[in-house]
Amino acid sequence: MADNRDFRIRMDIALPPAAAGHAGAIRDALTPFLQHGVVIHEGESNEERGFISVERCGHRIGEECTIVERYEVGAGQVI
Repeated sequence: MADNRDFRIRMDIALPPAAAGHAGAIRDALTPFLQHGVVIHEGESNEERGFISVERCGHRIGEECTIVERYEVGAGQVI
């Protein structure tokens, strides 16, 4: 029986302020792959859309995260 399941890649890396330049490099390396992504259940209430999100994370200092940039499969840059 053929395995028709999609592949899902998840990645979450918190970088210290001194390594901020690497966030852009990681984003630049990954965004070209969004063109190959699929939207699962597109247009339905249970839609799943892959994304790359660059955030300023304040969890170590007791603050919330702020999204700086967000790219979505099938939509490109949305923030």
